[in-house]
Amino acid sequence: MSRRSAAYGLPLVFSTALIVYGILIDTTAKQAFTQLLSTRVTLPYGSNIKNNNHFLTCMRALGIDPGTGNFDFCCIEDDVDRIVLDETIPSSLVAEDTARVMSLVKSVSPDVVVGPSGYGLEFKKISDLTEDDLALTTLEKKAETEIPVLSGVRRLLRMMRAEGLNAFTVPGVIQLPTVPSYRKFNKIDMGTADKTCVTAYAVWDQAKKLGINYDGTRLICLEMGLGYNAAIAVENGNIVDGIGGTIFPGPGFLALGMMDGELAYLLGDFSKKRLFEGGVAYLSNGFQESLEEFTLRRHGVYKDGWTLFLEGVVKAVAALTAVMDVKPYEVIITGRISRVAELREEIIAMVERRLGIRCRRPANVFASRAKDVAMGAALIANGIAGGKYAKLVETLELTKSVGTVLEYVRVPRFNPRDILKNLRSD
Repeated sequence: MSRRSAAYGLPLVFSTALIVYGILIDTTAKQAFTQLLSTRVTLPYGSNIKNNNHFLTCMRALGIDPGTGNFDFCCIEDDVDRIVLDETIPSSLVAEDTARVMSLVKSVSPDVVVGPSGYGLEFKKISDLTEDDLALTTLEKKAETEIPVLSGVRRLLRMMRAEGLNAFTVPGVIQLPTVPSYRKFNKIDMGTADKTCVTAYAVWDQAKKLGINYDGTRLICLEMGLGYNAAIAVENGNIVDGIGGTIFPGPGFLALGMMDGELAYLLGDFSKKRLFEGGVAYLSNGFQESLEEFTLRRHGVYKDGWTLFLEGVVKAVAALTAVMDVKPYEVIITGRISRVAELREEIIAMVERRLGIRCRRPANVFASRAKDVAMGAALIANGIAGGKYAKLVETLELTKSVGTVLEYVRVPRFNPRDILKNLRSD
């Protein structure tokens, strides 16, 4: 048994059981996971647990990342060197079997949770969520076929609310008071709630690496997920601007990014699903290609798509840098796509060569399966509960967020109340 497993009383089969979690093709793994849920030692926040004549207190902070392809779960106990949960589950399984996912969440007895918040909600307890709040997390029309990642967000939030977990939502970039209001007009997606979380992780990482306070950080967080790309600007520890996935000046792997207005007009009343399509994975023949195949054939059939992807991220960084008051110390690249070595190396080289800004992956990675957003969400959860990272949450002013992501639209005949009536909350 490893030192970490021994510390928490977890069998080594823990990871094996969760790899097939929800699929249940391995009977031994299923039995081990069931046993784990029934025998795990819980250490509730604020309690004193006697152990060898010593009294210990601990606090478990769980962060959840509702990614396009997978939901990630990262739970830390007091600090990042004590990992209680580090897992990833396909988004489709979260939507299909939310109760089983909820069992996973409850199995670690979290004292505080940062839940999936979709496009972003003002900071509030999940137990206080309204039907409008649930609809605002995903902005999905009732008349359309459900998208797994979006329905998974709503169902998990509903279940967390019903269970009475000490869980909270976090804002999207547009809801933060540190972003000037004039930058928000006629936008919805300046960076969804998961981008807020991953930027918190980048701020923490830079402060730790450079030995500076959170309010001394200056960076651009470039998040590249399986679906969308986003770039978020930070000055003095505050998020001050953001370019979300649906207004990004170049395609993501799956998603189109910024859409030509004339194209939107010609498409007509297109579905939400369109926003998850049209990225570089589709450029060769109109059908989705795998990330592995795209990388392998980057000098052949996917050369144009590869170059377009690279130029898009550099344009986003350049656009943010142009309006920042001070030049960022560095660009920190995060997300699933940033872990593809070939793509990461070319992005770093292009950003440094063309923009003269140091570019890197996070230096302090404390989860092995859960990705960057989930780690950031865990740090925020710890800070919300008054833990070691309370100053991080305070510096980012996350708890001062107000309003909805629809607040700043000034297009004629756009009525948020009418919009809400046609959005899913189930």
